[in-house]
Amino acid sequence: MNYEAIPFQGYESITIDELKDQANSLLNLVTEEQRPLRVCMNNGKKFLLFPQDLLAPICDSDFRLILLSAMRYAMGRNTCMPMVVADYIKRHIQLLDDKFLVLAADDIRRHLEDYAEHEMNPNLWHGLLGALETEQRARATRKARKIRPCPACGKPLEIMSIADNWHSPGGFDVIAHCRNCLADYEWFCDKDGSVSDMKQYFFG
Repeated sequence: MNYEAIPFQGYESITIDELKDQANSLLNLVTEEQRPLRVCMNNGKKFLLFPQDLLAPICDSDFRLILLSAMRYAMGRNTCMPMVVADYIKRHIQLLDDKFLVLAADDIRRHLEDYAEHEMNPNLWHGLLGALETEQRARATRKARKIRPCPACGKPLEIMSIADNWHSPGGFDVIAHCRNCLADYEWFCDKDGSVSDMKQYFFG
């Protein structure tokens, strides 16, 4: 594999104190000269300061289609491609959008259902499917826990429970409480991140 573990190692490094002292000139360097900077924190952590154009290739909607096409091409092949594609997706799964996760998981399920007996690498695809489903669930849980305002008074609702929805695998039923007006509300969060309208909930 030619995966580079530290792809930004070649960028110029600065300390967080230098960033504070020279903020304007350094930001101009990044935005106008398109030169990313590695910023070193006092606690040893590092982050990258760069113009948003640097993310354009993976934020382009066509990138999803290109990666899906590569995955579909790799299915059923006895070459290095299945491992290359699966490993790439796993490494960068947190950067891939929700739509990709849904489409990729559906494609793998369909492939395993239709061609399981002919698939050369079933464990590889089952492993990738598991990784996609885990990431989907993690994102859906985060979105389900996102604070929403009470529709009556506008105060933040307090999440009381998040439960799996039996009718929509991967989705959640959320129940929340308003401490200000003492009302309870519920809504549904789908596995792809979409959230239903809120309605009042009555216990019992």
